[in-house]
Amino acid sequence: MKYSLHLLFILTILAACSGEDRSGEQPFPPTVAGVGCTVEGNIATLKACVTSSPNSSLKQCGFNYGNDTLRLETKAAEATVEFSAQTRELEAGRYFAIPYAQNGVGTTKADTMWFEIPAN
Repeated sequence: MKYSLHLLFILTILAACSGEDRSGEQPFPPTVAGVGCTVEGNIATLKACVTSSPNSSLKQCGFNYGNDTLRLETKAAEATVEFSAQTRELEAGRYFAIPYAQNGVGTTKADTMWFEIPAN
C-alpha cells in the first residue's frame, strides 16, 4: 500500500508538470523566407524571417553564404521570428546567402538570395 501511494503521488506530480495536452497536434519543421541584405563596405547584413514553426520552438537561425570557392556560415544571435546576421569581411564579388531555421523537428532552408560586394 505504501508503494502504491508513492507511485500515485509521483504520477500526480508528473501530470501536473506536463502542461497542456498537445498530443493531438502535428509538429512541423519551420518555414523560413529571405528578406534581403544590406551591404556596407565589405560586410553584408543578411535578413530573413520565420513564417511558421508550428508546435515546436525555434532553436537556431542563420545563413550559409559564399561564392564559387567560399563556403561559410553565420548564425543569428537569437533564434527569433525576424533574424539577421553579418558576414565576415569579404572580397569584391557576387555572393549567395541561404537562410535557414531549425526547431525541434528539423531544419528548413529558404531560397537563395544574392548580394554583391563592390570593388573599392
